[in-house]
Amino acid sequence: MRPHVRGLYLPSEKDPYSVTQGEDVIASITAWFEVIMATQWIYPLVGTLIFFDCFFPVLPSEIPLNMVGAWSGSQGFPHLPTIFFAAMVAAILGDNLCFLLGTRLIALINRAQKGTKAYDALTWVKRNIRRSGGAAIIIARFIPSARLFMTILLGSMRYPWPLFFFFDTIGVLLWVIQALAIGYLGGVAFSGSPAIAMIISIIAAVIVGFGLQKGQNKLMEWWDTRRGYAETP
Repeated sequence: MRPHVRGLYLPSEKDPYSVTQGEDVIASITAWFEVIMATQWIYPLVGTLIFFDCFFPVLPSEIPLNMVGAWSGSQGFPHLPTIFFAAMVAAILGDNLCFLLGTRLIALINRAQKGTKAYDALTWVKRNIRRSGGAAIIIARFIPSARLFMTILLGSMRYPWPLFFFFDTIGVLLWVIQALAIGYLGGVAFSGSPAIAMIISIIAAVIVGFGLQKGQNKLMEWWDTRRGYAETP
């Protein structure tokens, strides 16, 4: 007998109607994604999201890369090399344009309020620029707010553009490979359910990104201790 509370129907754990509804929702979402992934527009769409993420890191552009990689691993499309090329071009263009506009955008990041995530990212950037500019540029590519602040700060400081281009390209290369690889492996592991593959891939990417940032901080602290480095306020 189905349970009731004050006349309200409460579906039981094995209610076939509720199960069917859940399956229909998942099927609808999967079908919607399949339409997008199967079109040629997926390539400029991902590239556009990555490009604008260089200036407005509201939604980390790792997420669409994880999703596309997962779908490709699960269903065999979109074409992964084409996505790789589109992501590389979009990220490099966005970063370098942000760098060239550094003197005009510096006032924007100086407004970051103490105690906010933006301020913490700005502090990380300033500290790591002094420690190791090249390595910091590469690592910042994996931290959404940090990569924005890094490019603007270096541009405003007249950091040599050829050096920035070199290190940024390395960072973008590693970043794209990592994001697509995590998604692709998730897609292969959950080939029967691309929707679940995308969710698992995004969660895995967040964990990996968090681990990379923590590992980098520990490594820098250890290296500072070896060199007798003292942080100035």
